[in-house]
Amino acid sequence: MSWLSSNLVKGDVRERTIITICGISPDIDGIGLFIDLLMRPFGVATNYWGEFHHILHNLSFCMVVTVFSYVLAKTNKIKVACFAFAVFHLHLLCDLVGSKGPDGYQWPIPYLEPFTSEVMITWQYQWELNAWPNILIGLALLLNIIMYAKFYGVSPFEIVSEKANRAFVRIVNRVVFRH
Repeated sequence: MSWLSSNLVKGDVRERTIITICGISPDIDGIGLFIDLLMRPFGVATNYWGEFHHILHNLSFCMVVTVFSYVLAKTNKIKVACFAFAVFHLHLLCDLVGSKGPDGYQWPIPYLEPFTSEVMITWQYQWELNAWPNILIGLALLLNIIMYAKFYGVSPFEIVSEKANRAFVRIVNRVVFRH
């Protein structure tokens, strides 16, 4: 979603990468899950996932990300920063409406932390992460990426390397759009 949104800015790969990273940056706090899983075979019980997941889902971190995006952008600095701010909030919106756990627990978004934990945003109609709306949205986004690769010759793989991008575009043209 962030990469597709980044294409609304008439910029280069660097700017699209900055915007894309800003859109997924709230989930950096999910690294605790990997630490928990890595420590388990050694008999060390940690709960970094439980303690720290969603700690970066707030306005403060959004402002840090927005400032960094402005600093890192070469051209279109204001547009890149505005899109970084927007895709960060798009991430929060997606979490708000469609990321309930299988146990029914809704992750509240601590929007004003670290200043106050009084404001926790939830939505009573939140659906589960693996619910059909998320699957449908995911498929629609994938279709958009495929179409973008076909007609514009770029894909999210451009973030990894130009070679990876060309390979994906080639696959799209050969497999999906065979003549």
